[in-house]
Order: sequence, then C-alpha cells, then structure tokens
Amino acid sequence: MKAGVKSGVEYALITLLVAGLCLWRLISGANEPDPSPAAMTLMALGLLVSGVMHIVFMMQLVRRTARPFWPWLLALCIFPLGTAVLLATLLGESEVSES
Repeated sequence: MKAGVKSGVEYALITLLVAGLCLWRLISGANEPDPSPAAMTLMALGLLVSGVMHIVFMMQLVRRTARPFWPWLLALCIFPLGTAVLLATLLGESEVSES
C-alpha cells in the first residue's frame, strides 16, 4: 500500500475510534441521574468534529486513489457501511498489487 494511502487509512480509523468513544461517553452520560450539560455538549461536539474529520480523511483517500467523488461521498454519509466498503476495496487492491 502506498504511504499516502496508508496514512490516510490510519487517520480515518483513528477519527472513527474517537467518534465511537465520544458516542459511548455521550450515551453513558445521558443515562446518569443528573448529567452535566458541559460534558454532554463537549462529547456532542467531539462526535460531530470526529465524524466530519473521518469523512474528510476518507474523501482524501478517494481522491488519492482516483475514484469517483460523489458516489463515495454518498456512500460515506451512510457512515459504517460506506467506510467498510471503501476500506475493504482499498485493502483488497493493495493485496493484489503486492502479489
């Protein structure tokens, strides 16, 4: 796998992990008897920013691999499914090119 594509995949997965952690904290905080509004707001903002950054990194991968932009953007807005398909496609192509 090319270095630019590999770093893009790593950054996209890190932002996906951060989004998952923010969502987990947001849900667990909402189940507390008296949730802190500041903490809830920060977790919601963290979820929003990490989700947007994940899509930005994935779209950079689309551009670097010369794929059509708009179909992949729509696929990534259906968040987990589009990400999984694009990553599987990229990893499948890297295995074919290495052998």
